[in-house]
Amino acid sequence: MTHAEVDSERPLPGPTDPSIDDLFSSQETAEACRFLLMRRDSPPTMAEWLARSQQVFGKSNVQSQRRLREVRSHFVVQSRRRTGDGEWIYELLGWKKAASVAVKVSPRLQAQVFSQKGRFCQMCGRGPQEGVRLQIDHIVPESWSGKTEYSNLEPLCEEHNHGKQAFFASLDEFGPAIGRALLYPDPWERIGELLIAFQEMGKPTPVELVELVAQDTHKGDPKKRLRELRFVLGWDIVAHRRKTDGVTEVTYELISSEPWPAEGAAAAVAGYERGRRERKAAERAAPGV
Repeated sequence: MTHAEVDSERPLPGPTDPSIDDLFSSQETAEACRFLLMRRDSPPTMAEWLARSQQVFGKSNVQSQRRLREVRSHFVVQSRRRTGDGEWIYELLGWKKAASVAVKVSPRLQAQVFSQKGRFCQMCGRGPQEGVRLQIDHIVPESWSGKTEYSNLEPLCEEHNHGKQAFFASLDEFGPAIGRALLYPDPWERIGELLIAFQEMGKPTPVELVELVAQDTHKGDPKKRLRELRFVLGWDIVAHRRKTDGVTEVTYELISSEPWPAEGAAAAVAGYERGRRERKAAERAAPGV
């Protein structure tokens, strides 16, 4: 986020303005917005927000951290180190300027999406028969290099579409890295390219983003893909765990990577597994075993 993204002509609401509730689908996100507005003169740390959430809602966790960042769906929130102690603080600068006009989804493409992917929300399964209005959503946002084409579109209900927009807006600072990773066809390559992008930024990769880009729903999970990157494809990846205010944060640091196999990561992993099964079968069949 930059100062250029602030709508300087639009006055900010007060912390008690009831219209804040209408901006967000989550009460906790609305409270995070009020807290940032209230603390504009002394921007809070994440720990101070978690304490506030604990006080108001009786709990605070990783989701509470996300709620603070989700305020960025409507406002420019700058995270920076505080002079003196170096603590990261979150400063609400103003309303976010309206996003640029997106490429319109043509009626023909809408019909194709509904006909082939179904007239129901891909997240909750509800559709017009339950009185739910569906919208065509970009799986990978246009701002992250997502294209307006069939493979990158899906039907979502208004509630989940708005919720997804708020969640993705909270990740805008990592958008280029996520968008770059999502261009690859296999989960190993998507995870690997994300790790490379964060290595280039000099940062460890949050586990939530690994899970986001993996999109691995068939007989696997991101942790298994990470193990295969390490032990099959030869990547050096170190996991870090840090507990802050009772919340455990997991990140992955890429030390070194290897070029992608000519046959593709999926084929290389499949070949490794096939060889391993053949070796085990040969061991069982060997005399004296």
